[in-house]
Amino acid sequence: QSVFTDEEHEAIQECLRQRLGPKFISQRTGPGGSKLAYIEGWKLINLANETFGFNGWSHSVTNQTVDFVDHINDRYYVGVSALMKVQLKDGVYHEDIGYGVSEGLRSKALSIEKARKEAATDGLKRALKNFGNAMGNCLGDKDYLKCLVKAPKPVSMIC
Repeated sequence: QSVFTDEEHEAIQECLRQRLGPKFISQRTGPGGSKLAYIEGWKLINLANETFGFNGWSHSVTNQTVDFVDHINDRYYVGVSALMKVQLKDGVYHEDIGYGVSEGLRSKALSIEKARKEAATDGLKRALKNFGNAMGNCLGDKDYLKCLVKAPKPVSMIC
């Protein structure tokens, strides 16, 4: 186990205080037609690598449970919960639970795989947000989200 230098620690703290910019945030339709803001898993992993260093953090599934597998009309419906742990190289860690579902696939194996991966990604995102705004915690701030809606959309560029 190694530690962050004082300079690294200060830089990480400053980064974690920052809120996510519009280019990191996606939206999906939620209950009652509401808009829900979220960050995609791959974007958050990139941010964690940039913030902590590629070798400054790790994550693991500490527990995963298949909550149900229903087979209805030749289709599978699966729910999985996963407890995820994110640990920094200095030993600091956060854990959180994620949930994943798969609905209506014909393959039992693919249904379980999809739900497991979704649960792990959800748990990873929930564990990372405990480190600060830059890891997604700002998405729980309703005032920030209102301001974000008013911000101009970033122009997509292909590199």
